[in-house]
Amino acid sequence: MAKATEVAMAFPRLRTPAATQYNAAPDQTFELGLKALLDGLAANRTTATS
Repeated sequence: MAKATEVAMAFPRLRTPAATQYNAAPDQTFELGLKALLDGLAANRTTATS
């Protein structure tokens, strides 16, 4: 466990629990994630049909 703590010190996101930052997320988090997912699928579809 000490080694994991030592490694986490180099990475701020590993030092803070995800649950504490969940409420600080932007209001449109779902919409942003959905748009990114759909854009990726559309790009993959375009590449696959070309």
